[in-house]
Amino acid sequence: MWPFALLASIALIACSLALVLRTSNETEMPKIDRAASLTSIKRPADRAQDTARGANRSAALGYDVLRGVRLRPVHPAFYALKTKMTARGYVFRKSAKGSSATFGVSSFNLLGAGHTAGAGGYAPGASRMHGAVGLLLAHDVSVAGLQEFQEEQYHAFEAMLGGSYAAYPGLTLGVQPVQNSIVWRRADWTLVEAHTVAVPYFGGNRVPMPYVKLRNVHSGQEVWFYNSHNPADAHGPAGHWRAIATSIEVNLARQLTADGTPMIVTGDMNDREPFACPFSSGSGFRSADGVYSDASGCHLVPRTNVDWVFGSPSLQFSGFVTDRSSQSRRISDHPFVSARVTVPASNDPRCHRALGFGWFCPRR
Repeated sequence: MWPFALLASIALIACSLALVLRTSNETEMPKIDRAASLTSIKRPADRAQDTARGANRSAALGYDVLRGVRLRPVHPAFYALKTKMTARGYVFRKSAKGSSATFGVSSFNLLGAGHTAGAGGYAPGASRMHGAVGLLLAHDVSVAGLQEFQEEQYHAFEAMLGGSYAAYPGLTLGVQPVQNSIVWRRADWTLVEAHTVAVPYFGGNRVPMPYVKLRNVHSGQEVWFYNSHNPADAHGPAGHWRAIATSIEVNLARQLTADGTPMIVTGDMNDREPFACPFSSGSGFRSADGVYSDASGCHLVPRTNVDWVFGSPSLQFSGFVTDRSSQSRRISDHPFVSARVTVPASNDPRCHRALGFGWFCPRR
């Protein structure tokens, strides 16, 4: 019996030793650390709240949280479209709405060189262009409608500002159409379209008047500009022809703004109320100095000119000026009319919609 008792005693001693060793190891290395050691995961150093949790299982367990950029899966179709549009010069935006554009606009009858070739107290047309250019720059004019802008005056203008301002039609259509040109600052605008419309002048003879669509390089906004010189009574009563010209201009304004594109009209219309009221009521436009029409009639301002700046309803005018220094300095027999105009932000028609994602719009 004693060998059996000896074996039993040895087994009992071995079990006791194993139990002691196990208890000792659990005290030195918690189960989670032993598991981490087996998976090669390095746990952060114990913190006070983890120690507290060891004594109280309701205590919060501490975690190390890394904050970073939230990643979203890229749809394959969108990725392919973005690659294609980027190659074409487009950028992705959340909205097609661009920014507003504010700039100076003017209407100025320069007094044609042919009207001062003889005696009369005015310097030659080319010489007077120095003063005219000075007014354009002093009033920070970005787009202007010029009347009686004859050939030699155009050449003088080109010599002084041809590098920074463009003109239409200039001399592209001959020496007669140049007299009613639209000029714009190249740093602000690019030409999109250029056209003319024929209106009756002296004796009802039709002459071309320019209208252009310009794109603002800062905002992407597109604006129509029309410039006209309706006939005066210098060769007999011309009220009938002015009325026909006004009717043509109303129809043009309606046509060009039908798609929501804003429009500015400049010109020496050789009429005050007889032009302003029919034009504003027929087109819905408002003048830079505050003339407008509504259901109650035509609303005039106390003093008006025959030189006008009108804009479509969405445009906002401010800072209207009638600068008569052009007359006192013998630059012209007309005042220099100018104003600031703001084109409110609107959707860029050149943008392409990426359904569910945003818009691809051309780079400025």
